Amino acid sequence: MKLHAELEETKQLVLKMADAVKTAVEKAIESLNKQDSALAEEIIKGDDFIDQLEVEIERRCIRMIALYQPEAVDLRLIMGMYKVVSDLERIGDEAENIAERSILLSQEPPLKPYINLTFMANTVKTMIEDAVISFFHRDTDLAKKVIERDDMVDELYHQLERELITYVMEDPRNIKRVLSLSFVARHFERMADHAENIAEMAIYWSEGEMVKHQHIKEKKEGETEQ
Repeated sequence: MKLHAELEETKQLVLKMADAVKTAVEKAIESLNKQDSALAEEIIKGDDFIDQLEVEIERRCIRMIALYQPEAVDLRLIMGMYKVVSDLERIGDEAENIAERSILLSQEPPLKPYINLTFMANTVKTMIEDAVISFFHRDTDLAKKVIERDDMVDELYHQLERELITYVMEDPRNIKRVLSLSFVARHFERMADHAENIAEMAIYWSEGEMVKHQHIKEKKEGETEQ
């Protein structure tokens, strides 16, 4: 099989994996808000499918490098996909972790309406979607916007942590539910970090530059000062 045909097949598998991860994240948000333990169980069961896709895609990437010895943009695409599926798999793991916490939370009345947490979760979901789009469309502008949004998610996470602490101060009996919600927020924050990594791979594939978050922020600040 020619390299470009195999690249296209592998890209389709990555998109399939990205769709499965997106579904897992959406179900994680829904299971949390609706206290739906059955939906949470679906996420946990579906994680094996995501893991299997990761293994198959990584196997294909290694094979293409060994067999075709690609260069330049083709090599960057293969290396990019190899890295992207690792981050997608981690996002799937975080969705599974949230599902496990959702099951625990479903056994007690909600501590509070999950307004801020849901906003944070939906922001992260959009970051993941945009990161995948930026990679396959080689859209560096969109990738940079994803990277910049990570700061907002970090701030939302810290705000939520401060808010949750007040519930423990009001009533120490809330600590079990507060801890679970704190872990959930942390899992969403980690998802955002993985979305940022995917966006960085979009820039790497498109421009051949291994970009880090701080580098983009410094560049943007330098342009503002001029």
